[in-house]
Parts: sequence; C-alpha cells; structure tokens
Amino acid sequence: MSDPEHPSGEATDVQAGKAPAVSSCAKRQLLAALTTTDVTIRRLDLLLSEANGQERVLATINYVASMLHHLTASAPWIALQTRLGILARLKGRVPKNVTPASSKSKFAALCSLASETRYNLRLFGLLPLWIWGAETLKSPPADPILHALTVLQVISNVIYQLLENVGYLASKGVVSKRFVDKYGGVAKWDIWSTRGWFGHIFFQFFVLWRQSVLRRQRLAAQRAAAGTVETKETKAEDSEALRLEIRAWRKSLVNNVFWAPLCLHWCFEKGIGIPDSMVGIISFCAGAWSLHDCWAGTATVKA
Repeated sequence: MSDPEHPSGEATDVQAGKAPAVSSCAKRQLLAALTTTDVTIRRLDLLLSEANGQERVLATINYVASMLHHLTASAPWIALQTRLGILARLKGRVPKNVTPASSKSKFAALCSLASETRYNLRLFGLLPLWIWGAETLKSPPADPILHALTVLQVISNVIYQLLENVGYLASKGVVSKRFVDKYGGVAKWDIWSTRGWFGHIFFQFFVLWRQSVLRRQRLAAQRAAAGTVETKETKAEDSEALRLEIRAWRKSLVNNVFWAPLCLHWCFEKGIGIPDSMVGIISFCAGAWSLHDCWAGTATVKA
C-alpha cells in the first residue's frame, strides 16, 4: 500500500518536472556559449579585415611565440620539467623509456612563420608611405617644426621599408643577391633598414615634445579667453577631445619608449646587450596598447 502522506505519484511528478528544467538550463547555457563564440569570431574577423588589425594580431602571435620559445628553453623550465618527469615515473604514470616531446621548437617555428608573414605583408608598405608623404606635401602641418619633423620621418620610413624589401626579396632569390652582396650583403641591408626605422623613432620623440608644447600653448590661450560665452555642450566636447588627444599622445610615447632601446640594439651587429629572451617581451609591451584599442574598436559587433 502507498503511504497516504507521500503518494507514490508525487516523486515521479517531481522528477519529471526537474528533467525539462535541467534540459532547458543546459540549452540556455549552450546557446549563450555559441552566441559568445559567434560574437568573438565576428570581432576577430572584423579586426583581421583591416591592415592594422592583421599586423597587430600577427605581431602578437610573433611576440608571444618568442616568449614561450625562450621560456621552454630556459634552465628553470627544463629543471621543472625534469622534476615533474621524475615524479611521474616514480608514481608509475610514465614509462621510463618515454621522453616528453619538447614544444620549444614548435614555438620557434610559429614565431618564424608569423615574422615571415609580416615581412611579406610589409612588401606593400611603400604604398601608405607614398600617401603619407603626398598628404604632408599637400596639407603640411601648420607648425614649421612639426612639418620638418614629419618630412624627416617620411624619408626615414621610406629608407627603412625600401632597404628591408630589397634585402628580404634578395634572401628569397627574387632580387639578384649579387647586387645586394656588392653593397654589404643582406645582413648589412637589414642593419641599415633598422637604422632608418630608428630614425623614425628618434624624430618621434621630438614630435611628441613639440605636440606637448603646442598643446600647453593652446590651453593657455583658451584659459586667457575664458571670458567668451561657451555652452556646457561645447565645454564637454572640448574636454573629451582633449582627453582623447592626451591619450593618443601617451600611447605614442609608450610605444616609442619600448621600441627605442630594442631598435637601437638591432642597429649594431653585436647589439647593445639586450638578450634574445627579452625581445618578445619588450616588443609585446610596445604594441599591447594598440592591440587593446584595435580589439576595443570591434566592440560594436553584436550577435
């Protein structure tokens, strides 16, 4: 007989009610995961659809792979792997004759692949430099010092990109290597190419200094003319524009500060003492802010 206080059908009804609820919850979680994945893929596709986004993603892969390669090749990491392997063998989880495969060569290969892909894409780098130079000639900066610095930067970048392209194509057999060897060889061309890049970085410090001076002068003039009638909307717009201007200035300064010592290191055959293990870290830090902004720019993508 069934207990009158606990009918036999009650447990069955509760279990039947729980099953659809659990199933519905799992479906919602699956749908949310698929939606998040879809939005992420769409944002990544939008990021990679622009040249700057492609460069930032490839550079990040390049630098992170470099960091992982040097990490897995470092003595502390090898010692840790050895100790873990000994512990695993003592517990009988790994046969004695089995050696775990090292991943450092894979990271080095990925780093090399990303770097070479960036070299290939930069073969077209002279085109935007032409546009930059043409726009500078057509609409030069009002400040004569900034105008002169911009012209010098354009020239430095053209030297950098032209020498890099010729050296890279010569290393691939596209351009006569005899011509390149006549003027020092591929390694020498790479060094002079890097010196052209360092010229841009060097002049950029003066550009940032001059922009800071002009901004202070402009703000002082605005404070002197504070008696003019301004609406709250105008003040808010000016404040936001100033905030974005200062943010862009700081972003450029951070990028320059990280690249300057590394680029100077590459300007000399023997370098200036920066170890290879630090190259990936410094390079990543130089572009991290830009990567963040590029990714944030894709936030408009919706499911």
